[in-house]
Amino acid sequence: MGVVAAAPSGWKMSAVAPFPRTGFWILPAAPVDELVQAVVMADRAGVDEVWIADEGVMRDPLVVLAAAATLTTHILLGIGITTPVLRHPGALGASLASLDELSGGRAMLGLGVGGDLTLRPFGLSAERPVALMRDAVRVARAVIERQSTQGYEVPTHAMPARTVPIHIGSRGEQINRLASREADGVFLSGLTLSDVEAPVSWARSSRQIHIGLYSSVRFRMHTVDDATSLSGSPSEVAAGLQRLIEAVHPDTIGLAFVDGDRISTMVEQGVATFAALRALPEIGLP
Repeated sequence: MGVVAAAPSGWKMSAVAPFPRTGFWILPAAPVDELVQAVVMADRAGVDEVWIADEGVMRDPLVVLAAAATLTTHILLGIGITTPVLRHPGALGASLASLDELSGGRAMLGLGVGGDLTLRPFGLSAERPVALMRDAVRVARAVIERQSTQGYEVPTHAMPARTVPIHIGSRGEQINRLASREADGVFLSGLTLSDVEAPVSWARSSRQIHIGLYSSVRFRMHTVDDATSLSGSPSEVAAGLQRLIEAVHPDTIGLAFVDGDRISTMVEQGVATFAALRALPEIGLP
């Protein structure tokens, strides 16, 4: 079973704890218009957030999110996860502030060190990853909030200040502890049920931040099972999500689409999964 970071108002798992937000993570492998329509479908179905991955030379997530911002009303729009190795954190700050303005305050920035799919085609690697992420959060936030910081002085032509949550995507201890100190949330994915508690505890080690937990999901019949994915029917996947919620009580529970089906098909299956999850018995606090 595997996992990646608000359900519609009124979804409750007890009188004390609200049901987590729901979300989709999408790899931008489909044509741009199909990706935009997938975000629109999720918005109309009441899904709370969507993250578009940044893999360097695939469809540009910021283009997709900007187009979707004009066609949606409530869904939160995140680039996740992007790396400051390829995109300067100051430029990311300006882009996300612009997306936030366009969407009426619905933008989210997801930062990570970057993996092989993103960096290898350019012959790049991430040096000193903890320092890289610390500096990226600081500079991106300074640009978004129109504040000077080390390495950045606010120019007169800077856009007005915005408030955009910054999430860090990593499974490692030191970067999740950094997120707990410096970021607004974490985006956790690629974890088995037995492995999920440690990263969540690291992310909560200094202060309470938003925990986004995303499980890779395979709805296709006869696909090969792997340890980091939920598979089966929407009801079977929903049961797996419930176990994750019971284990660590994330603030967002999400699905990372890895089947390779048409994106509209995966979104439909994801919506059905959240409907099945809502129908399960209430989840109590420990």
